[in-house]
Amino acid sequence: MTTLVLLGAADGAVPTYQRAAKLGYRTIAVDIKPGAPAVPFADEYLHISTRAPEQVAAALAGRTDIIGVLAPASDIALPSQRWLARHWNLPNPISEGAVLASADKSVFRTVCDGLGFPTYGAVAGTTGDQLRAAALALRFPTLVKPVDSTGSRGVVPCGGPGELGLAVRQAIEHSPSGRVVVEEQVTGEHLTVEAVVDGGRVIFYSVSSRTITPPPYYITATQLLPAELPKEVDRTLAAMLDALCAELGYVSGPLNLDLVLAPDGQLYLIEMGARSGGNGLAELIETSCGVDTIAAAIALAVGDQVVLTPREPRPVLLRVIAADRPGQLVAVHGIAEVKALPEFVDLRLFAEPGDQVRPYTQAANKVGYVVLTAPTPDELRAVVSFVDRTLRVELA
Repeated sequence: MTTLVLLGAADGAVPTYQRAAKLGYRTIAVDIKPGAPAVPFADEYLHISTRAPEQVAAALAGRTDIIGVLAPASDIALPSQRWLARHWNLPNPISEGAVLASADKSVFRTVCDGLGFPTYGAVAGTTGDQLRAAALALRFPTLVKPVDSTGSRGVVPCGGPGELGLAVRQAIEHSPSGRVVVEEQVTGEHLTVEAVVDGGRVIFYSVSSRTITPPPYYITATQLLPAELPKEVDRTLAAMLDALCAELGYVSGPLNLDLVLAPDGQLYLIEMGARSGGNGLAELIETSCGVDTIAAAIALAVGDQVVLTPREPRPVLLRVIAADRPGQLVAVHGIAEVKALPEFVDLRLFAEPGDQVRPYTQAANKVGYVVLTAPTPDELRAVVSFVDRTLRVELA
């Protein structure tokens, strides 16, 4: 039987493990946390950091069944994905440019500026007078982010120059490289793109509109698909995606981006990952338009051909379930009532009674999510109101 090595086992990776099993692949989970949510779904587990490809290769030396490697929903594991794909001589290793732009937000900002995309002020560096002097030239408010973290970890809002020092110190704690980027805050509609790239071009993409939590965390609360983009904005986005892939030499694989549609119609690309997204995006897309983006990512990773036939999209929405404080989970109440809704599609929980849960200050802290579908977005929003009233996270 053929085997896939999956770098990372966070909640966003769970659908990839499940889909791989349905497609007949064995999976090896690589994660430093034995209790990571996706570990139980793997056939094998390696207690190794996803940042240590040499250790992964050593642990799997002599294996002849490995035919693909992926880093689902994990930017930090992309350098290891490239290293291992080249080490094992696997199909379609991710390009160095795509790795750098995914793993370092300041690199991605430079790429977008070089392509002439709509831009905003941003400076990167370590703590010190040089970074502060450069940041003071920006338009406040700003966001201070680790250049190399994911899941909204370490993102700190900064309302004015007087807050800059503290914001940098807080953000840099979450940066493995000890670097941050200070960005002018862009306002507008927050969007997420999930795309499939083959032959150096985007052969499919789907855009979802997301609401985010209030400051200071800015984490996804809901995803609504499809986003209702004006036709000219959609055409502009398609051209930007192809230009980005060409610039990065990204030939084959999944692509995930966060962007903002400003009130004046400008599209601002915020960050990217040359990997599949988390927060149930793949499930939303398959429910909405019948395209299995995870199966496509797996096929490209093993060198198979991909043929996608999307249908007319149907509105679908994901609502995150989260706790408002730290504590021990007793129960999530109201599940039966939500499952009885005609609009119900799926509900996933990533914590069990007795588990310690944390407030929703980063994407990894979600308790779960519920997926709903309806004929119109307005009907979906009405159902979400009912779900919010009905589901209750009880903590000891």
